Amino acid sequence: MLMAVSGRDRIAFELGYAYANGHFHGFSLVRDEAQAATWLRRAAQAGHARAQYLLGLLYSRGKGVKQNDAEAEFWFNRAASQAYAPACFHLAWMAHKGEGVAHDEARARRLMAQAAGLGMSAAALALGRFHEQGEGVAKDVAAALNWYTRAAESSRLHPDWFDNARFAEQAVAARERMRALHPVTVQR
Repeated sequence: MLMAVSGRDRIAFELGYAYANGHFHGFSLVRDEAQAATWLRRAAQAGHARAQYLLGLLYSRGKGVKQNDAEAEFWFNRAASQAYAPACFHLAWMAHKGEGVAHDEARARRLMAQAAGLGMSAAALALGRFHEQGEGVAKDVAAALNWYTRAAESSRLHPDWFDNARFAEQAVAARERMRALHPVTVQR
């Protein structure tokens, strides 16, 4: 559940985002990740989920702040607890790969499924691949087909969300390849 944030906190987020990206509503400015971190931290501490996620990214990459996996995980977890799909997705990959956090396939699948349930095609696509290739789970053709179908449907229903349109082609291609290799019916 996303927390309500004040107008001041939204402005702090906007400034942090602007410094991180080098532009503010059409105006160019010098990119400054340290300033971005300062403003994003203000918004993140107030409960702004996207600011929490972006601050986590800065910590995970050591941009504008000292690289710190524990701090990155802390902010990603705060955003994920508000059902912010990109944070769930990022934490899932960290757990799947064991990068910055303990390797934990069950946590990775749970977070990836949460992101997919929030409409993120890339997460459903990843789960399809996990099941197709047996990454952290037993190989399961039907489950892979189901996740690939969900990825394609999310892309079709919400092409502007989370770069979904970019993943539509991959999801459809993976699903059709699987159907050709393994003619099974996808369970809904």
